[in-house]
Amino acid sequence: MIYLNVAGLFPFNQAVQQEVANTLEQFSRLLYSEEGIYYYRETMQRCRKNVAQWLHVANPESVAFAPNATTASWLVLSRIHWQSEDHILTTTHENSTVLKEILGLQTQGVQVHTLDPTSPTELENEIEHYLASQQVRAIVISHVSHIDGRIFPIERIAKLAHAHDAFLIVDGAQAVGHIPINFERWQPYAYFFPGHKWCAGPMGTGALILGERFMERDALGRDKKQEHWQPLWADFELGTQNIGLIAGLAKACLIKQEDGLKTNRLEQIREEIQQNLSKISQFKILEWDGPHSPGILSFTFLDKQTESQLQSKSDDMTWKTFSLPKNPSQTGIRLSWSSDITKTEVEYFFNLLQSSL
Repeated sequence: MIYLNVAGLFPFNQAVQQEVANTLEQFSRLLYSEEGIYYYRETMQRCRKNVAQWLHVANPESVAFAPNATTASWLVLSRIHWQSEDHILTTTHENSTVLKEILGLQTQGVQVHTLDPTSPTELENEIEHYLASQQVRAIVISHVSHIDGRIFPIERIAKLAHAHDAFLIVDGAQAVGHIPINFERWQPYAYFFPGHKWCAGPMGTGALILGERFMERDALGRDKKQEHWQPLWADFELGTQNIGLIAGLAKACLIKQEDGLKTNRLEQIREEIQQNLSKISQFKILEWDGPHSPGILSFTFLDKQTESQLQSKSDDMTWKTFSLPKNPSQTGIRLSWSSDITKTEVEYFFNLLQSSL
């Protein structure tokens, strides 16, 4: 089986699985004794610090753990006190589960505007237009598109959002562990990501990073002076957490930090795939006039016969199929790979493409 869907679920790392098992075994000996409570708290704080250090987050207390990115998005959106005249900007490239949470706010009278940009400049201009003409409360956008790997200009969008007093909420599902992330350069209102994609962590994990404006607690609608201080993550971690899984996520982040993102290798593979695909007239590469992530490339079919033949021969391949945002009746294929993919596997993929023509 040749696996070209690491953007959906990264292959499990044995060291990460061992960290999960060791942590749960240790805690099972202690449970909720005084020593067990101390172990639980210390483990959670250590994991917070590991994630914060890797992503250059100044305050580890702003890192809250969540079971997945969808839950994290719901937690953020549900904490904002929406007004009926509020507007949200988003794009056609958002994950369907996150988009469902966004559209659900329409029941509160919130208006959602879905942008479909063809370049970073066009996206910035559209956002600036809405910010100047509408009461935009929030911009909810992916850092990297899960459809075709395009990288949105988050740093520049953050400056626009701050200038117009709008919340920037970023889905980092396809970014963290894939491209460099540095929170010292820009401060979104909130940023969330799952552990099981490019982080190569366990399923059932994720993290929510809260920016400086959340530090002020203004979105929670409370008077900070009238409440006892508590860490910011406490508002978002609901109930007792699975410290085994969270320790596994922290271990995965540590491995990524030590090994690096191996961007050059990912880019070499992308360039090879792109060059070969561009020679086949029956396929069209999906891209925009802007930067793309190194580990994702998507294409579509120019005729139904080629699509049908390729799908019938793909038993030995795993990739992601999806409907194109502009044309839901048209199918696209997303390829995503790790740095461990071999030349033989890439050649096998192209032999499969050629045999479908």
